[in-house]
Amino acid sequence: MFEKIISDANLQAAYLKIVEQFAAEKKGSRYHGLDNLFLKDFDLDSCELIKLIRQELQTKTEISPALAIKIPKKNNPEKFREIFVYNLKERIKAQAIFQILLPVFEKHFSDRLFSYRPGKPPYLAAKYFCRRYRDSFTQDYLFVVDLENYSDLIDHDLLLSYLSEIFVEEEVISTLKLFIGNKVYRSGTIEKLKQGLVQGVPLIAMFSNLYLSDLDFKYQKKVPFYLRVGDDIAFFDRYPQKLEILKNNFVSDLQKKKLKVSESKQYFGPANGEFSFLGYSFFQGLISLEKKYLKRIVLEWKNILSKQKLSDNKKDLFIKKIMFNPRSNYNFQFEKIIKDKSQINNSEQIKKVSEEFFKIMTKFFYTRYSPRNRRLLEDRLRSFGLKSLYFFYKKFHYER
Repeated sequence: MFEKIISDANLQAAYLKIVEQFAAEKKGSRYHGLDNLFLKDFDLDSCELIKLIRQELQTKTEISPALAIKIPKKNNPEKFREIFVYNLKERIKAQAIFQILLPVFEKHFSDRLFSYRPGKPPYLAAKYFCRRYRDSFTQDYLFVVDLENYSDLIDHDLLLSYLSEIFVEEEVISTLKLFIGNKVYRSGTIEKLKQGLVQGVPLIAMFSNLYLSDLDFKYQKKVPFYLRVGDDIAFFDRYPQKLEILKNNFVSDLQKKKLKVSESKQYFGPANGEFSFLGYSFFQGLISLEKKYLKRIVLEWKNILSKQKLSDNKKDLFIKKIMFNPRSNYNFQFEKIIKDKSQINNSEQIKKVSEEFFKIMTKFFYTRYSPRNRRLLEDRLRSFGLKSLYFFYKKFHYER
């Protein structure tokens, strides 16, 4: 298996995969790790690069530190999360290992695991979860949980023991070790992690999947419905006493793996109670947009108010420019929200959010909101072809 990893065909395929990803995400001219090298720097000597990668994998050369940077959280731009940026050479190594070992990993994953897997995207997990919820929220009890700092707490020795049960070839294990306990460059210093994983490449996602794989198989047999997406886990059952016992056992099993539950992000109780899971809010059969998500998109819409001092003509030109750009176009944004959150059935919430957008637009064009100004806005926006969020909600669910 190690020979397959370092073969010319596999290393070239890994290189081309990174090139393809960078082209699709437009990272080629701006993405770099700690070495400050861009993809274009390897364009003319990719054969030499592949040769060097093979040599380093054969000699088990320690991989370069990943660059730790902080970026705003999607649902709360005021808070930050840490991400790790690998050098391109290390990304190609990780990709080469990943694409050979993925079929082996897949054999050891539950069909109730939906994270970083081909054919099992998180949106499919949300679909299955919401289907169960809609069908049985009046009878079921529920335990949903989010693990606290999951990837940062993974124990290296335990992970290696799980990997050793799957891969018997010592060359493969020693190669995988390169990406366990590797170094990071953080705040001007280089650190070697004593626990946790350095995210940023698909191979690490496979490690995260595997770490809880035994619990997936154990608990999916004990309840009518079990599902995991990374560190987000859900149990449905009709019997609260039974579910409470399973909950306590599950928390105990997590502790043995040196993991802990996020107290603020767990829910145990009737399924018709109020809770959040996989980017949705749930209450008494209604599936809604999460409050944090709503706050973020409304703040984005309110940014337009910073242009309130423009003249009327310039305001029209400003909106025309937004609507002309396919990525900033409000119709595109609205349609994407509805498609990304396809399980929503709370039409009243969508109506309210939709009207919030038009209140913001009314204040933008007319300084203050009033019923008269809102009516004037209708005619003004018609010339831009701007639809409402609620229009796309109705269209999407009608077409489905």
